[in-house]
Amino acid sequence: MIENSWKAANEEINKFLGLDRAMEAFEKHYAESAREGKDFNCEQCSNFIKVIPNMKLKVLSTAYGENISMQEVLFDYMDNTGNKVLYTEVAVRHWKDERVVREKFYYAT
Repeated sequence: MIENSWKAANEEINKFLGLDRAMEAFEKHYAESAREGKDFNCEQCSNFIKVIPNMKLKVLSTAYGENISMQEVLFDYMDNTGNKVLYTEVAVRHWKDERVVREKFYYAT
C-alpha cells in the first residue's frame, strides 16, 4: 500500500495516462510553480493524442525515492504509415506538497 499521498498522486497520474486522461492528470497534480512545464506537457500531450488516437501506454516499472518518482512507460501505436511503433520513456517527477514541481523525460538513443 502507498503511504504517502504524493505517491498515491503519482499512481493516479500513471493510471490516468493509461486511460487517455493525461490532461486531467496535469491539471490535478502539477504545481503552479511548474506552470511552464505543465503547459508545455499539456500541449505536447494533446498534440500527440490528436495525431495518434489509438496509442496504448503501459507502466512497466515505478521507483520511489525521497520526494521523487520514476516510471518506465511503454508506448505502443501505429504511425501514420501503418508501422507499429514501440518505445519506452522514463519520467522522473520531483514532488512537493503532493504536486509535481519538476518533470524530466529520458529516452533510449
